[in-house]
Amino acid sequence: ELQGSAHWYERYVLLPSTFAFLALLVWNYLLSPARVALVRNATLVVGPGIVLVGWGRQLWDLHYTGFDHELYFDIAPWLIFCSVLFLFLLPGRLSWRFAAGYYVLTLLMLGIFLAVHRESLPTIVVNEFSLNIVIAPPVFIVLTSAFTRLRADYARARTHAEDLQEMAMLDGLTRLPNRRAFAQSFKRAKARQLRSKTPLCVMLIDIDHFKRVNDTYGHQVGDEVLVGLANILLRELRGTDEDCRWGDEEFMVLLEETPQKHLAEVAERLRAAVEAANLLERSTLTISIGATHIGVNEGEDVVYPRADEALYASKRDGRNRVTIAELADKPAPLA
Repeated sequence: ELQGSAHWYERYVLLPSTFAFLALLVWNYLLSPARVALVRNATLVVGPGIVLVGWGRQLWDLHYTGFDHELYFDIAPWLIFCSVLFLFLLPGRLSWRFAAGYYVLTLLMLGIFLAVHRESLPTIVVNEFSLNIVIAPPVFIVLTSAFTRLRADYARARTHAEDLQEMAMLDGLTRLPNRRAFAQSFKRAKARQLRSKTPLCVMLIDIDHFKRVNDTYGHQVGDEVLVGLANILLRELRGTDEDCRWGDEEFMVLLEETPQKHLAEVAERLRAAVEAANLLERSTLTISIGATHIGVNEGEDVVYPRADEALYASKRDGRNRVTIAELADKPAPLA
């Protein structure tokens, strides 16, 4: 004999349903994003479907066993729970429609049963039924729907804000960081240099005769050259190095933990990589580089002009070369 006075649904379906819900949720986390929709739909079919079948079976049994008003009170929390599943697992207005449809279907089942059963109900049962079934679930559905809508709006606004922040920190053409982002990287690197006294260097890169490239090949080819140079920087530099599009055809690179004696080697390797890259079909594209070591107590106002002077020295001495500016502000061409 079954223990207690539990309904058929509570005896046979409640525990398996709980395990089914938990299994589907765990499965959802383990699956790839492409399968998430399948798991979501399976959850909405299995969960509310089992609950609805349980209600129908109990109502059918009541037709033969007699009236039991506890069933009406048990329906309310499960009705709310299943409606919330639709609200949280389905996107947009579809969630509201399915939740409302599930509620209406439940009321329809109860209405048909009451119409067929035709048994007078006590006043207290009618009042409880009106409160628990007719009033409470719709109010809860509306409030939950509003909450999910606010949550979705907040997520979209946050994503939009992150996209705007990313756009503000990236160059639109090369997708490299822009000067604003580089300034923040420079401040962080300087803070690390002050703490650990590690060497810090910068390189200012300029494409030789870039105006001639635009005039000869067109601005589209010029843009392709800029993107190609950006890709070379990403390929040749370390992951810890910071690079950015400084402006027009100029790029800036920040190298941490790079001793001054190795700076010339890095710059020359980069210059040679660009020269060998064949970024232009009918001619060779070259770059000029001005580089300098950064003193521990030096800031942007000192470092950038010195790198610019070194770059100017490379241009003045024939381009396609590297010039290292010493801390004494005396540019020293690379031999």
